Amino acid sequence: MKFNLKTEPYIQSYREDLVELSLVLEAFGYKVEPYTDAGLTHFHNLLPEARKNVAHALHAYVGALKAELASGLYQNDRFVLQFLFRIGQAPSTDLSNTLKNERFIQIYNRDNLQIFRSLACYERCSFTLEQLTSRTWLELWERDTMFTMTFSKMAQNLRSVMKYCAINFDFPYHNVTEIDSAMSYSFQYKLKTVCGLTRQNQIQSALLIEDWKF
Repeated sequence: MKFNLKTEPYIQSYREDLVELSLVLEAFGYKVEPYTDAGLTHFHNLLPEARKNVAHALHAYVGALKAELASGLYQNDRFVLQFLFRIGQAPSTDLSNTLKNERFIQIYNRDNLQIFRSLACYERCSFTLEQLTSRTWLELWERDTMFTMTFSKMAQNLRSVMKYCAINFDFPYHNVTEIDSAMSYSFQYKLKTVCGLTRQNQIQSALLIEDWKF
């Protein structure tokens, strides 16, 4: 299937941002391949609107991480807030102080696609950057069916309430394993907090504070 770059100009920018992000991550000490197939199969499997949203978020992510690199001192909470500023989304007012003490933070949009991850999350990662940004969390990690069902139901039910506050959880650690990655890494995962991110009072994505053990 051929794609018209004139109608989807962000496809080229997405590819360029994947390469640039790989280089920036290397400057931080992380080796992450941008993609395995220059045709960007995973990305093209998304619907056009989803591709556009992913490309926009990736560009903001690269810009925010480059700003952290230029500062000479990476700060996880500043990185998160800088990213949110660039995509025009706002967290609940009680989240900023919480971010300062957390290492593992991920953000997913309404299509369940990852649009942000803190640097610590690359410490146990053998996905390509295209996989990370173009596959849903269900397609990225395998976990016990009970947890998959619980998290899926939770994601559906919380959309109407989580934009008003950060919600804390006490889920136990459980094992997750990468799906179709280079090394099929596994680690122990725990969800600690979920916070809705809004624009014009409409939920746009969800920020997850997690703990990983490996």
